[in-house]
Amino acid sequence: MLSLIITSLSATAVLVPLVVSVSLVFRVSGVVNFGAGFFCVFAGAACASWGAAGPLLGVVLTLLAGAVLGALTYLVAIVPAQRRGVRVIGLTLSTLGFGLLLSFVTRQWFGGDPSIVQPWIVGSVSIGDFQTAWQRLLVIALALVVLLILYALFDRTLVGRTLTAVSHDRELAEMYGVRSARMQLLAWVVSGVCLMVSGIFQATLASVSVDVAPTLLVLSLVGAVIGGLGSLLGAVGGSLVAGVAMTVTDQFISPGFQLTALFIVLSLVLLFRPAGLFTFRGTAERV
Repeated sequence: MLSLIITSLSATAVLVPLVVSVSLVFRVSGVVNFGAGFFCVFAGAACASWGAAGPLLGVVLTLLAGAVLGALTYLVAIVPAQRRGVRVIGLTLSTLGFGLLLSFVTRQWFGGDPSIVQPWIVGSVSIGDFQTAWQRLLVIALALVVLLILYALFDRTLVGRTLTAVSHDRELAEMYGVRSARMQLLAWVVSGVCLMVSGIFQATLASVSVDVAPTLLVLSLVGAVIGGLGSLLGAVGGSLVAGVAMTVTDQFISPGFQLTALFIVLSLVLLFRPAGLFTFRGTAERV
């Protein structure tokens, strides 16, 4: 049982920044970032390569790269298309194109081999009869810290409340002097950093390669829809449900059926709670 809990929490810790990133961008700009998985793969490869001179240096450079890539995605893939009146589906496909370009850059800069970030804490700990790596517990703790930072940013600062205003009614927010384009750019920057965090977490627990990018994209979308697309609280809940579903399938059925189990859960959610498991009436009205 302890094994199931810790493994589920570590899977959730990897998914939370990924799903929050997708939900944040959708909430503010109405676009689903189909390049999310490629961002995570870039993060794992970059942190493994740049961290050779020092783990902290690798993490800092990777997070900065995430902020730059998030801004570039908005400025290159979104803004020009928005000015030409491209519909949302076109904007979404544009993010996929940017992701594929990033995948090419990842292969050219870091090679196509799986990347592994060395654990920041070496060794393992025994909890009862269960033994787990210190790194796994560290990732869970760091994910909690990331959640607290995001909560403080979005719920306790003027910038976060301005982002919320733009997500609710962009035109009304602009009437009150809010520059919605700047808020959207900020959302993409925060989203890019979140994707880097998710990719680094994944690379410290397992290898990351370009081949897993589509799977990470699917996980981010399924988690976001299960929780409630566009809801940051729902993103956390959806990540937890997805993490538990994958772990239970892995331990009691077969790792090869993880995506199948997730899609069964997704189908049930869409059947009985199409707005998402964690999107309540007040939240739905706000979103």
